[in-house]
Amino acid sequence: ASLRANMDPGALRHFEPYLQKLGEAAGGRLDQLARKVERNPPVLEHRDRFGTDLDEIDYHPAYREMEKIGFEDFQMHAMCHRNDALGWDGPAPQAAKYAFQYLFSQSEFGMMCPLSITDATIQVLSKFASDELKAYLLPRMTATDMATLWKGTQWMTERAGGSDVSGLETEARLEDGVWRLYGDKWFASHTDAHIALTLARPAGAPAGNAGIALFAVPRYLPDGSRNSYRIVRMKEKMGTKSLASCEVVFEGAEAYLVGQADQGLKQMMEQVNMSRLSHGVRAAGMMRRCFNEAMQIARHRDAFGARIIDHPLLRRQIMKILVPAEQALALSSLAAGYMDRARAGSNDAAQIIRILTPLVKFRACRDAIDAARAAME
Repeated sequence: ASLRANMDPGALRHFEPYLQKLGEAAGGRLDQLARKVERNPPVLEHRDRFGTDLDEIDYHPAYREMEKIGFEDFQMHAMCHRNDALGWDGPAPQAAKYAFQYLFSQSEFGMMCPLSITDATIQVLSKFASDELKAYLLPRMTATDMATLWKGTQWMTERAGGSDVSGLETEARLEDGVWRLYGDKWFASHTDAHIALTLARPAGAPAGNAGIALFAVPRYLPDGSRNSYRIVRMKEKMGTKSLASCEVVFEGAEAYLVGQADQGLKQMMEQVNMSRLSHGVRAAGMMRRCFNEAMQIARHRDAFGARIIDHPLLRRQIMKILVPAEQALALSSLAAGYMDRARAGSNDAAQIIRILTPLVKFRACRDAIDAARAAME
């Protein structure tokens, strides 16, 4: 119902078979792969056995198969930016993309970061990068073949500048006509992505947000050599263990200035807000998985002479999971519909999406914690 209300009927008919296919994968092969990766998380290899510096992240084959499902089979990173994704004529509606994310996240949450942040990186570059930079990066980032695809990421957090980004310490220096970055990023997810959007303060720029610029940092330079930054260590996390999150040190890393040097934070927020909406729909997917698991037990477990689903208090508990799950999906779908209208030029839709974005992120992600607890009970 949420999709019907916020997506063109023709688009819904077109994408429905693909959604059905992803739903089958989420309840089958994708779920199996996610369990394997949870037991075999990525490993940071600093050196090989001969002492040669590697600075590479090693993934289990199950992770690579999940990548193929998300990036290649269903093209979630590129479907809103290509004119031919999954056979659709033109860029796919945002609601279609979030429907795919909703299903995918019911089995695998960690992979959703690379998928959604690549999508958001493409959006930022499309909107703010120079024509030359777009011509260089976008064909590679919208590719749907794993052999040629360049994935994106976002690095913002620093030890001195977390939520208060104005306190960041990474410095950008213009050396012989090339921007180079120096400093630390304290929490860098999807660390080995091909392109990282990050913030830095150009040397001599004023303090505060006005002095922050946005840069695109390539993992590899045009000649194939590795860029000058090191992955220092892997983060230990309670969840999303399939996703490599690390600390990174820039040691004169070559970077491309994106947009205006005094608009970096404002431009980066385009990516942040897309991520927030994605987090909301992922939370909806997680809550739906919690509901499905709880219902499976409730329908097959006997207690006090009856299936537990027949006890009124148990049904009341189940509804405490289902209602916020449906709320999150409905609100995320509504936001997706307004996003399409805003991009078509509606100022009213643009204002509404500014309100909906933090609401989706805050409410859905907060409710997911209670839903998970209730499902475990």
